[in-house]
Amino acid sequence: MKKSTLLFTTALPSLTDLGEELLLIYDEVLPRKSAAFKKWSQKFSLKYGVKAGETLKSVDQFPQHIRKIVQLCENTSSRRLTIVVAGGGSVGDFGGFVASILKRGVKLVHMPSTWLAAIDSAHGGKTALNVGGAKNQIGTFYPADKIILSRQLLMSQPEARAFEGFGELLKISWIQGGSLWQELSKEFEITSSVLWKYLARAVDAKYKVVSKDPEEKSGHRHILNLGHTVGHVLESYYKLPHGVAINYGLDFALRYSVQLKIMSQGEYEKISHAPVSGYLLSPLRDDLLQTKASVLKEFRQLLLSDKKKTKSQTLRFVFLKRPGQCVVKEVTVDEVLMEICRQKEDELNG
Repeated sequence: MKKSTLLFTTALPSLTDLGEELLLIYDEVLPRKSAAFKKWSQKFSLKYGVKAGETLKSVDQFPQHIRKIVQLCENTSSRRLTIVVAGGGSVGDFGGFVASILKRGVKLVHMPSTWLAAIDSAHGGKTALNVGGAKNQIGTFYPADKIILSRQLLMSQPEARAFEGFGELLKISWIQGGSLWQELSKEFEITSSVLWKYLARAVDAKYKVVSKDPEEKSGHRHILNLGHTVGHVLESYYKLPHGVAINYGLDFALRYSVQLKIMSQGEYEKISHAPVSGYLLSPLRDDLLQTKASVLKEFRQLLLSDKKKTKSQTLRFVFLKRPGQCVVKEVTVDEVLMEICRQKEDELNG
C-alpha cells in the first residue's frame, strides 16, 4: 500500500501545490463558518458541496452523487485529476470512496476540518459507505496521496468540537502507551490547543499500527477498534457524534477488561484517577446502557451487523491490559449483551 505524504501547515495550501486538475469535495458548512475557507474554495473551478453526516455515506444516496460528480469531471483527465476532500470523517469516507472508483481511481488529497478526522479517520486509507443502518459495510483501501493538516482550518471550528476529537486521541494514547499517554494523562482540560499539541504524535502512533497491517490481513490493525464495538452501538442507537460514542465505548471496554481480569483493579484505578480521565464519559452515569428487552434486541442487531465479526455470533473485542498493551479476544454477541447487563446491575447496586 502506498504511503501518504503528511503535511502540517499554518494556512490553507496553494492550489498549485495540490495538483493539475482539481475537484474540491467539501462540507457545505465550511464556507459559512470560515471566511478564509470561503475565499480559498472560490479558486476551484470544479467543486461539489455536500452535507456532512451518516446520510451522506448511505449507499442508497450514492448514485445521485456520483452522477453529478461524473458530469462535473467529464472534461478532466484521469491522469491529471486530483480530488481534494475538505471536511470531517463522513466527508472523508465519501470523498475517498469517490476518488477510489472515479475513472478507476484518481489522486486524492485529504484536508480534515474536524479534530476527529485529523486525529483518526483521514489516516490509514479506509473509505466507506453505509448499508441500511449498519456503518461502513462497503468500502475500499485507498490511501491519500497527501494529507494536509492545516492549523487555520482546524482552529476555525467551534471550541466545543475539540471534545469530539478527544475520544480518538485518548484511544490512540492507550494503544501507544509510553510518553504519549503519560503526558496526555496529566492534562486538566481538553481544548483545541491541547489537541494540536498532541496531533503529530497521535497520527504517528496510528501509522505505527497501520504500517504493520495496512489492509487488515494479519489482524494487528484491529487494535485500532478499541472502544468501537459498543461505541458504534451507542452511536447508531442514540445518534451520537462518533467521537462522543467512542469515548463512551472506551469506558465500557475498560470495565469489561477488569471484569475478565485482563486489566488489574490497580491499573484501572490508576487510569481512572489520571486528571485527563475526568473527560472520560460513562454510559452508566448517563444511563445509556439499557436492559429493557426491546432495547437489548436492537443492541443485538447492531452488534450482529458489526464488520468485526469472525463468525455469525462472534466478534473480536479489543481489551486493554495497560496503556501500550491491548488484547484482542473473541467474544459472542450474547456475552457483550450480558456484560452490558452486568455493568448496569453493578451501577444500580453500587
